[in-house]
Amino acid sequence: MDNSARLLLGALKAASRGEALIEPVSREDLKGVFRYAAQHSVSAMAAEALWRGSADNKNDLARFVAAARRRVIGQARRTGDFLLMYAALQKKGLSPVVLKGIVCRDMYPVPDQRPSVDEDLFVPPADLGIYHAALTEYGLAADIGDSSDLFPDERTYTGRENGLCIELHTSLFPADSAAYGDLNALFDGAMDRTVRVQIQDVGVRTLAPTDHMLYLLCHAYKHFLHAGVGIRQVCDMGMMARAYGSEIDWKTVADKCRAVRIDRFAAGLFRIGEKHLGFPMPAAFAGLDVDETSLLEDILSGGLYGVNDIDRAHSAAITLDAVAAEKQGRRSRGLLAAAFPGVSSLAGRYPYLKKRPWLLPAAWGQRIWTYLSHRDARPDTDPAQSVRIGRERTQLLRQYGIID
Repeated sequence: MDNSARLLLGALKAASRGEALIEPVSREDLKGVFRYAAQHSVSAMAAEALWRGSADNKNDLARFVAAARRRVIGQARRTGDFLLMYAALQKKGLSPVVLKGIVCRDMYPVPDQRPSVDEDLFVPPADLGIYHAALTEYGLAADIGDSSDLFPDERTYTGRENGLCIELHTSLFPADSAAYGDLNALFDGAMDRTVRVQIQDVGVRTLAPTDHMLYLLCHAYKHFLHAGVGIRQVCDMGMMARAYGSEIDWKTVADKCRAVRIDRFAAGLFRIGEKHLGFPMPAAFAGLDVDETSLLEDILSGGLYGVNDIDRAHSAAITLDAVAAEKQGRRSRGLLAAAFPGVSSLAGRYPYLKKRPWLLPAAWGQRIWTYLSHRDARPDTDPAQSVRIGRERTQLLRQYGIID
């Protein structure tokens, strides 16, 4: 971990408490901190902690702080737009379950410093048409046509005027994913255990603390299998542990993590939070002897959801197939998985596979053609590098006990 990464973690630790980072920061390190912060979408939190603590480099900080504060203003507008929309749904007798996003954001000392590109709503499958009608009537545009037989289990709605983005989910995880579709079983009855939290002047329905903590861990695991976890996700877990620790049934969380073989992965995340961000280490995970170093390096190098590197994103087919193979009792396809991913890996990019999985060969051809046609525009893309990253990250899966 280089000094800029260490300083970023220190700044996030301070920001999570509304404090200043009291430490000299050189001009070069400052550039590094904000490079990391931008990659992990935590620029506003880092800028605030640095600005509060800086005595010598205000001029160097000024432009970073100005840009970060513009992002905070934009996030505050999106927060207000979301709450207006949620209140409008409530007037229609609708009360969707809000996942992470605004609920996590509200736990921070300055909520809108923690950004959200979109807000996730969890609704019963039978009510999807009702919510579609309500959201489009409110003025949000759906990502597909109006016909109810085309509705996938996840779809996006965007505001034409304000840019508000809503993701509507009928399951917490894609049920057709061979790698992590089984996570849904961990949340049986969660819709009946929901609670309400007050955000500004709106009562928002969300998962109960135990379910929500487990969901944050499983959501991080899903992204870990794809391309990576962001440090912001670790902060969210730490903030929830700090805010709701006494209300969380930690034994249930640990037992369910163990059941799907992510207990050591979860312990690694909590260990990062404890050692580097100042969050409490849950006792249910403290007894696991886990070295968090490799996981932290993977998180820092990948950026938010691992999007720093296009080759890393392409490597996801290898890690996803490694876990799917373990669960299905077959050998991992390795390089073949990278070249020819399964339906569950490609359905997000090619939605027609949800209805017509037999068109998988056509999706392979479309994917290869897209890759080749964009190769000149992305000369940094290297298939061999994707394979190398995929193999290295598969070793991480073994290190944290996710696969044998």
